[in-house]
Amino acid sequence: MPEDGKYGRRRWVVLGIGLIFLICAWALGLTPAGLVPPDATRWERTGEFFKAALNPAFDYEDPDVPEDADPIWIKGLKGVFLTLKFAFGAMSLAVPVALLMGFLGSSSWWPTPCPRGLKVMLRGVYLLSRFFMSLLRSIHELIWALLILSAFGMSPLAGMVALALPFSGTLGKVFSELIDEEARDAAFALKAIGHRPVQTFLVGTLPAALPNLITYSFYRFECALRSSAVLGFVGIETIGLYIELSHEEFYYREVWTYFYLLLALIIIVDFWGAGIRKRLNSSPGGCRA
Repeated sequence: MPEDGKYGRRRWVVLGIGLIFLICAWALGLTPAGLVPPDATRWERTGEFFKAALNPAFDYEDPDVPEDADPIWIKGLKGVFLTLKFAFGAMSLAVPVALLMGFLGSSSWWPTPCPRGLKVMLRGVYLLSRFFMSLLRSIHELIWALLILSAFGMSPLAGMVALALPFSGTLGKVFSELIDEEARDAAFALKAIGHRPVQTFLVGTLPAALPNLITYSFYRFECALRSSAVLGFVGIETIGLYIELSHEEFYYREVWTYFYLLLALIIIVDFWGAGIRKRLNSSPGGCRA
């Protein structure tokens, strides 16, 4: 009977989720009639777009491109390099900030027993850092980009900062949780022989958590590559800008050429990250499965 009651509750939960989905779909106009384009032209454009995936451009479709312009694949590779540069720059800013916020947003380095006054102060720092991390990651990088670019103008640094802000909030939150979830046996042993709380954290806890921090940082770097490409849609020169300009002129074969170059970059970085994760897992004290 208890099992029947448990499965009965699960069915009601699933039914509730389905009902909420239908209500949201209806409110957003996601009905069969709302999904059908109002004219045949859109169907034709949609067909042309996906047909172009099988025949990417090896030369410009625009007849007005200057003769001395770089070949399209050279232009695409430059866009990939710019995308990679923005992602590296953003992560180089985000990771140190995230480590600091992850440290302040963790309680594993607090002294035990902790005097009441010190505990209140540390609790305040903990809550403030958690709030700051939530604030940073609650705003999408595109919104940060629009805000920063409108304030400081179009510049590479503005694009990097726009990416670094939400990524530092997300990284800091996960870093703090990974640190708090780490086993503290080594820290307790160091404390027993007289080491101070921060020393035990830096020597006992942080090194044990470091493989997991590196693994998650690589995952966020892959996300930064995609976000860096999206920055092109607000005017920053990445491969996303080339995709947008070609799409506006209906040069769909060029769009797919840039898509495939971006996909190749993501695959290369994914294999690179997988190799590093494999080495971390095979090393003594590596990441746990």
